[in-house]
Amino acid sequence: MKLIVFSGLPGTGKSTLAEAVGKHLSIPVFAKDWLEATLLRCELLPSNENKPLGSAGYELLTTLAERQLMLSQSVILDSVAGTRSIQDEWQRLSKQYQAQMRVIECLCSDESFHRSKLSTRERHIPGWHELEWSDIEKVKSYFVPWSEEHLVLDIMDSFEENTSKAIRYCG
Repeated sequence: MKLIVFSGLPGTGKSTLAEAVGKHLSIPVFAKDWLEATLLRCELLPSNENKPLGSAGYELLTTLAERQLMLSQSVILDSVAGTRSIQDEWQRLSKQYQAQMRVIECLCSDESFHRSKLSTRERHIPGWHELEWSDIEKVKSYFVPWSEEHLVLDIMDSFEENTSKAIRYCG
């Protein structure tokens, strides 16, 4: 049983890789953006107050992960996961349920490519907004890299190469 986390700044390929790995390994993928978009569509939280929305998104992700682990089933989480508190919480979950923790940090080593990719990105999440570079800068200001063992993948490498590395690391 595994708890697999795809972490990193927005626009670095986390979701695409998480979905490819989940499909290959037959593990469900839960993405924070999809959960938060649902809360917005249901008008459960206001869209202009990011902190309550972000906190609710992480609470939901953690609950879904714990439920999978309770059932002795693996789970993949897709989110920035850029704060020590959420990283520690997911480490605690993996230990509590004796799940192997696998963290994959996605990044982009070329800022101009990252900006370009972000400007053309269309994720088609109902009720969700596309991010701008200023959003990335905001996330960079609080993002804490994982200190535990983890795999780092650069979007500048081919999708096939990154997917293969992630599957080997998780398998």
